[in-house]
Amino acid sequence: MSNRQKKGHLEKMLRLGISESEARIYTTLLEKRELSVLEIHELTNIPRIKVYEITRKLILRGMCIKKQLRRKTRYQAVEPRRALDRLVKKYENDLDKKKKLAKEFIKMVYPIYNRETQSVGVSENVEIIDDLPSIHERYISLVKNTKQELVGFMKRPYTHQHKRQKVGEQENEKFEILTRGVIVRMIYEFPRKDEIEFLIPHIEKCIKVREKARLTEYLPMKMYIFDRRYVLMALTTSRRATSTLTMLVIEHPGFALAAKILFNHLWEKGKDYRVLKSLIRKKARTEL
Repeated sequence: MSNRQKKGHLEKMLRLGISESEARIYTTLLEKRELSVLEIHELTNIPRIKVYEITRKLILRGMCIKKQLRRKTRYQAVEPRRALDRLVKKYENDLDKKKKLAKEFIKMVYPIYNRETQSVGVSENVEIIDDLPSIHERYISLVKNTKQELVGFMKRPYTHQHKRQKVGEQENEKFEILTRGVIVRMIYEFPRKDEIEFLIPHIEKCIKVREKARLTEYLPMKMYIFDRRYVLMALTTSRRATSTLTMLVIEHPGFALAAKILFNHLWEKGKDYRVLKSLIRKKARTEL
């Protein structure tokens, strides 16, 4: 086996969660079939006392067996497929246990989270959030607790345009409330060229689960209205030059009603979302 091959094997085993010393001894056993502790030490330069410790770990992992021949102890590698099948099975069992533990933990602490979530905004009408992870979590929380209606203005910046996991989480929460009968209407601003590839599939995916969507050339702000009570809106500010987006959460039924009146006005003037593709084709022709 060449040094390059050995390096490649070691890298893959390390990524599987096997230590470098374990990987070196296992690959050496694969090459030589059976070896004593002394022979392993000489071939790997791992101290003999460590060889005893590591071979015990490999035996427990199911990657190595110990053979007693008269007074001589020798070690042999287990066939790779069987060895790694056992390893993967152990990881799967560990993952199942962690999933079960996570579910139990969520069930235990969720009432505490709900109490805290419901109390947010009772004593203070306005929150200012200016870091993307917190904006994402607050949006998820507001969507999750929507009971009747969610409407909004969708416009740039699309902060998670290139983060599929975040977009997926937001879509899934929206899809969940749609299955519960919540009305969801969105007005989308006509996208720029670099946003089309992201925005069209997103709109079409949402429409399939009964979101209603319209399109307009320009929206005055990025904004969402939850149950005519909470408004989440983007704030243009130079307060922090490092922040890409600052959002306000306002709990005020009167303000939410005013925002809803603006939404309804622009909704009536909006175009059916299906004209987006034809408008894009027409725009592309004019630019030729």
